[in-house]
Amino acid sequence: MRSLREWLDSTPLSGLALDLMREATGRSDPVEPLRPVRAAALPAGRRLAFWSLGGGVGTSTTAALVAHRSAGAGTPPLLVDLDRWAPSLALRAGIQAATIADALLRPGRERECVSRWSEVALLPGAPGLHAIFDATRVREAVARAAAGAPVVLDLGPGAEALDRAILSSVDRLCVVVGPRTSQLQAAFCAVPLAADLPCEVSLVTVGASDPDAERIAARLPWPHVAAIPADPYLSADDLGARAPTMLAIDRLIRSCA
Repeated sequence: MRSLREWLDSTPLSGLALDLMREATGRSDPVEPLRPVRAAALPAGRRLAFWSLGGGVGTSTTAALVAHRSAGAGTPPLLVDLDRWAPSLALRAGIQAATIADALLRPGRERECVSRWSEVALLPGAPGLHAIFDATRVREAVARAAAGAPVVLDLGPGAEALDRAILSSVDRLCVVVGPRTSQLQAAFCAVPLAADLPCEVSLVTVGASDPDAERIAARLPWPHVAAIPADPYLSADDLGARAPTMLAIDRLIRSCA
């Protein structure tokens, strides 16, 4: 066996294997060994919401990753797109189906409006939701559609998305922040908006190195529950991700569970 290992180390296969491991982990030398890790699951009835003041940070992607990771652990949540102006989750999922607006028109039949995105139950958003948004009705529709399952809400960007009637039914709001100057400015402006909300508030950094994520967290008032690294796979819109990304999502789920 030893001679076989020595022979493999001396062939181009060893370099190819290292390259593949670097690509999968996003790390340079030394490459940490890949260990099987059990996905984290949201407890039944747990409700998380994801929000940022500005768009393009990665809020929808983070919400979708949390939902799919929990489903992979055996606890499929209901993923709800509450972006009032530009919902994107159904587009990313390739789904054309009933939306949250349709669910509001069918009291007691909200489950009929729920679609499937792989193992995740999805209630897509509606581009005109801002015109008919009634927080109390939305909250009740989501509760009936979830039927006791965990819920992951993508609130969309903007100050109006922090609706107290919605957040009163949420266990934790995760404010998603990126490292770009405009994203940091939006995060600082979001501090007074996220004060005195009827739920816990936490910080999730996206696309920043660990040292930069720590610097960002030190300047904001919320507990830092996860640092999701930059991941080129996520740009493909198929939610393929490197191992460090999945580990960060697991930490986020466990911190919020």
